[in-house]
Amino acid sequence: MKLHAALTCALAIICSPFSSSASDAEYLQSFDPAKGFKPAQRDLTEVFLQLAGSLESYGSPIPYVKHVAAENRRVEEIYRAKNKKTPPTFRPAHMTDEYINRTAANWDLLSPKIGLEPFAKEFGHMMRDAIKGTRGTGTILVDIFNEHQSAVFSGFTGKSSDHAGFEALKTELVKQLELEKSSIEEGRYEVARRDAVRCAIIIREITTKLFVKLDKGLQPAAAESVKAVLRGVIMETGMMAQSELEIGIAEWAMSEASTASR
Repeated sequence: MKLHAALTCALAIICSPFSSSASDAEYLQSFDPAKGFKPAQRDLTEVFLQLAGSLESYGSPIPYVKHVAAENRRVEEIYRAKNKKTPPTFRPAHMTDEYINRTAANWDLLSPKIGLEPFAKEFGHMMRDAIKGTRGTGTILVDIFNEHQSAVFSGFTGKSSDHAGFEALKTELVKQLELEKSSIEEGRYEVARRDAVRCAIIIREITTKLFVKLDKGLQPAAAESVKAVLRGVIMETGMMAQSELEIGIAEWAMSEASTASR
């Protein structure tokens, strides 16, 4: 994801930031920067709420991505100590520390030039609303997350031979939130679906707004390069959320095995 020096210069012409809709510290319910990230969790709804809260707090996905990488290392050390052999890794193969550091450098380079901090904060705010809904009681996303984490757990326990990875979750989200449709009739939805779909539409709109700004301010090739970087960061952050769920389950399984052997 190297960026040409000419691209860096061109980005300087794109200065107008997004206005963030994040309200005063509502995200603290899911993520308190004073307390730091929680250990890897087994509840996918909580995983994504913490991710959303950290986006609102930091205006960047990088702290969360680095947190999950550190949790992978921590759980791998527990596995190595217990089993005296090389542990499995639940981190996406390409998400090495070197790759994450390179991604962080690119994000830090782009952020002040194209307004990534307010973009990420608004993205996280809408993600949280998409999960909790207008009533604060949860949307269809909670059901999707619960079903997916059950499938992941079944794979860990040997009850299923299918690997419920991030691609399966992404496919279900695209389907249930109707992200491939150009127009949606919100009025025909029940509240739990309408809230999730409406927030997903807003997330798509703020992302499109950013991409349009890039198209207007950069040469086509340069704009496509930056958009590819940003799409990659969004998808890879989702992959790391899946990774957090998996290492959370792995740590729990090791704990359960130790208890059973006593």
